[in-house]
Amino acid sequence: MQLPQDFVNKMKKLLDTTADDFFCHLDKPSQKGITVNFDRLSASDFEKVCDFEHSPIEHINNGYYVDNLKFASHILNHLGVIYSQEPSAMYPVEMLGIEEGDLVLDICAAPGGKSTQILEKLNHTGLLIANEIVYNRSKILYENLSRMGYCNFAITCNSPEDYQKTNLQFNKILIDAPCGGEGMMRKKDFDLNAYNPQAIDTNAKRQLNILESVKDLLVDGGRLVYSTCTYDIRENEGVIAEFLKNNSNFRIVPHTEFRDVCSEGIKVDNCETNYSYRRYPHLHRGEGQYMICLEKTGICNYSLTEKFRAKNWSELHKKEILDIDNFFGNNTDLKNLKYAKRNDSVYLIPQSTVDFDDLNLVHIGIHLGSIVKNIFKPCHNIFHSLGKYFHNKIELQDDNIQKYLHGEELDIDQPDGYYVVTIFNTPLSGGKLKNGKLKNIYPKELRI
Repeated sequence: MQLPQDFVNKMKKLLDTTADDFFCHLDKPSQKGITVNFDRLSASDFEKVCDFEHSPIEHINNGYYVDNLKFASHILNHLGVIYSQEPSAMYPVEMLGIEEGDLVLDICAAPGGKSTQILEKLNHTGLLIANEIVYNRSKILYENLSRMGYCNFAITCNSPEDYQKTNLQFNKILIDAPCGGEGMMRKKDFDLNAYNPQAIDTNAKRQLNILESVKDLLVDGGRLVYSTCTYDIRENEGVIAEFLKNNSNFRIVPHTEFRDVCSEGIKVDNCETNYSYRRYPHLHRGEGQYMICLEKTGICNYSLTEKFRAKNWSELHKKEILDIDNFFGNNTDLKNLKYAKRNDSVYLIPQSTVDFDDLNLVHIGIHLGSIVKNIFKPCHNIFHSLGKYFHNKIELQDDNIQKYLHGEELDIDQPDGYYVVTIFNTPLSGGKLKNGKLKNIYPKELRI
């Protein structure tokens, strides 16, 4: 790999005697990893059906190293059981110490790997607000999170400065900050020609601005994790040292349990930033990563409520609610659900939420379907995410699995009605069975 000379000089100074080993590892393949959603498939069943080599990632209870896995086409990906994530990138969420019932903000969330980890730890409680400033990336974020089958999340498309103007208060905040990306150099899509050492100071200013924008959103005793996938001290310890100099109500939380899987950070400006952590490809199984956990003291104002408000979203009319309630009543035992709609699209929203009136809410909860000419038409996600609650299920076997994933109708000898389609007893999608033909509603963009 032909590396920029500025980068070579910097890493030699940073790594000293281990620098040559570091450069050698940049020519080796990147380490792949996955997280497993044990809510959709138990750990024991995962081991039974898993057909690829995997080994546990240290300190990540649902993380695994994998090699040669064709992730996009694998059935466990379609089922929302596995999520492709780089191993080093899994550690920042572990540092947050998420508890059930937390209100969590992931301020730079796309494409969604860390948001998925947060939802797994919330275990269908509390609420995650995953924010992405670029609208097209927010759509990818929704696709990734909805595939994992959770309801207790919302996706916004706002700047950190927009959040600064709200009165929201979070238990935990994750800032996986935009950065120079030096830690991703051995990944295939990294553009070495785009490496720009002059942009580092600009990056650091933007990163510090994000921290300053969200600091007042954290409750008393709340925790914030700041992470990047770059090596430069200016974007890592330098940003934290500057932030702590101006915010004495924050302190660094040491996570000594990670010392066996990370290197200590670098102490700068008499600030104990050595209690942050770094990962390097020549020392750890994964790419480059920086992370630090901060805790805040101050006055607590907690903002989880049951009242939902958002611009361009509305409540359903009584007839619309009745039609959807009847659909659920005829097919499941679910009751007392909360709905909202945007245009003709209907969403099942979390029981606990916040006031989104000052934010651009683009998605919340589960997309149930649409109301067309006063008739409710269920969509894929209602079966994929809520399939375990449905009465009627069809477990696919052998050829029918591939047929369904291709978008074909299936011949099924069962009574007419709505059915959830499962594989390994895990909901994939569904359809309406009529006269022995199951209509396939698996989205075209997901088909094989």
